[in-house]
Amino acid sequence: MDVPRPASPRLSAALLFTALLLAAPAAHAQSQHECVERHPTPASLAAMFDVALRADEALEALDDVDVVILARGGQDLSKYGLRHSHLAFAVREDDGSWRTVHLLNHCKSPQSTLFREGLSNFIGETGSHTDLRVGVPTPAVRAALKTMLTAPGIQAKALHEPRYSVVAYPFSDEYQNSNQWVLEVLAAAIAQSRDGTLLVRRAQVQTWLKEQMYEPSSLHIGVGKRLGARFFAANAATTDHPASERISGNYSVVTVESVFDFLQKRKVLAQELSVAHVPVAGMSAPKPQ
Repeated sequence: MDVPRPASPRLSAALLFTALLLAAPAAHAQSQHECVERHPTPASLAAMFDVALRADEALEALDDVDVVILARGGQDLSKYGLRHSHLAFAVREDDGSWRTVHLLNHCKSPQSTLFREGLSNFIGETGSHTDLRVGVPTPAVRAALKTMLTAPGIQAKALHEPRYSVVAYPFSDEYQNSNQWVLEVLAAAIAQSRDGTLLVRRAQVQTWLKEQMYEPSSLHIGVGKRLGARFFAANAATTDHPASERISGNYSVVTVESVFDFLQKRKVLAQELSVAHVPVAGMSAPKPQ
């Protein structure tokens, strides 16, 4: 799971709704996108490291906590009522440092990889315009997560599906997006901490989530964007969604908000806090590449 970070645009690869386009991917779509390397300004880099330092201090202040959930922003999704777009776990390593573990889709491709990296890399340019949302699971869930996210991390890896879709259907194992992997690992940890139930396949986890009344967000995407995705988005597929959603354009998707809502309803969050961003003059939320 400890994969080196590629030197390529972070935001376009990592955000849940980078494309915000919904349709079955065309075979030639991936070749139409080139990775363009981003070069953050000194001001945005300073904001990134400042927020990372604040986050580290906030996590260090938590007593006996070695795993938390982090959510950061990115593309402006306010029209969907969404402030944060990407989830990760933050795990305290044996040397005391905090490392994030999350799923990233590189360069809008239809494939994803699990990454383990520092707080500053995870925050990136979003440190200049969006706060971090931090969720602290209950002790029993933290203990299960720590085992799952520590090498060799067999169970967490087993719940990773490399076939990526930015709008993967929450109750299908055909594709997976970033927030969906985090939700499924959380579900497995909750089930194990409560009664020892071992969930090692995605289908098992999704059945459990249905039984526990997990409710995904419903996002309406217009026809124009759906048609555009057929030609321009290799990482946006809707073949896993029910026909009713494809016809209506109202798609069920795993979002940061839906995950936190689920954890709150299941009473497995011991605490929530936020880490403020550092505004940079003249800078707005970056657009995906």
